[in-house]
Amino acid sequence: MVRVESLIKQEIARIIQQDFRSNLGLISLTGIKLANDFSTAIVYYSHLGSESEKRKALDKLNRSAPFVKGQLGKHIRLKRIPDIRFRLDDSLERGFNAIKRLDSLHDPPG
Repeated sequence: MVRVESLIKQEIARIIQQDFRSNLGLISLTGIKLANDFSTAIVYYSHLGSESEKRKALDKLNRSAPFVKGQLGKHIRLKRIPDIRFRLDDSLERGFNAIKRLDSLHDPPG
């Protein structure tokens, strides 16, 4: 399963890079969670930008999911191409904020 998830992630990254270019802002795929029956793949991504840019990118990605699925079907061989759902992964941002808070605890007052 991990191998298939990796293949799907790599191919979706290629599709986004080729077909969406600057329409989405700066995004990076962070993971894929494939259902056991291969019916659905949840694609996690991080996005650098404002909250409104993040919402617009998520909306555009989810509206484009059927296109992405079709492109996957053209480029990889699986018995079943999963439905694609995109989810914003804010774990990098939360981690960065936690580090900032920890650093501020060590800063001398003043």
